[in-house]
Amino acid sequence: MNNKLETIEQIIEPIIKNCGCELIEVQYAKDGDEMTLTVFINKENGVSIDDCENVHNAIDAMIDSIDISNGEPYNLSVSSFGLTRQLKNKKEFMYRLNQELEIKLFKPINNKKEFIGKLIKVFDDSIVLLVNNEELELSMKDIASAKLKIDF
Repeated sequence: MNNKLETIEQIIEPIIKNCGCELIEVQYAKDGDEMTLTVFINKENGVSIDDCENVHNAIDAMIDSIDISNGEPYNLSVSSFGLTRQLKNKKEFMYRLNQELEIKLFKPINNKKEFIGKLIKVFDDSIVLLVNNEELELSMKDIASAKLKIDF
């Protein structure tokens, strides 16, 4: 399955760029009783419903030609990167530079496993948060979850 997802990503990425958006991730998973192929996109000033529809229409036939589902029915969904999405890789962290994040670690640092801080640097295998006016470098492999801090 991963080979097909990689093939899909390679084929649709330039199409998505032509639509003025950027490919973030492709997921193929069960959603209720059906399988769904979800394409996550982002755009500098935010993704609109029209952007999702344009990308969907632009990639639909191309994805069908790859036959991700081995002939079984599935749904194609195009979605924005989203405010509540868990950050998983360098690319996703880059979108959140200079924003406040909530980070949970697998193991504690200085007896703490949870941090809230401003993301100030992103490297290939680590990030730097500004927490209480101190820089804290965290390895990507030590991060259990990371998401944008949203205040209501």
